[in-house]
Amino acid sequence: MTPAEQLKEEHQGILLMLRILEKVAAKLEAEEKVERNHLERIVEFFRVFADKCHHGKEEDLLFPAMEKAGVPKEGGPIGVMLAEHQQGRGHIRGMAEALERTIEYNEERQRMVRAALRARLEAEFDQ
Repeated sequence: MTPAEQLKEEHQGILLMLRILEKVAAKLEAEEKVERNHLERIVEFFRVFADKCHHGKEEDLLFPAMEKAGVPKEGGPIGVMLAEHQQGRGHIRGMAEALERTIEYNEERQRMVRAALRARLEAEFDQ
């Protein structure tokens, strides 16, 4: 498998987790109970796999190779992808912060988690 194929395969894994996240967000919006552990694992997936592993490969290896090949960082696809990575990190932070504030399930705290999850989904699916 080439490095590019591996990155594409990783994208599929991230898209699968986004579909799962969408279903979890729908359950929360319907005020159905969702295990806190499941929410924590989703956040962990995005922090560790999507950001550190996948985005790390893109930022440390792919983007420098693209620049070396003449693709501009500023005003080009690299700059756009870096901005998307930063935006995604903000959404992950928001989800994690909402979970940290959730000591017990009550309506106000569930709304915060739902809002953070929804923001993450909208950002990813609007691309």
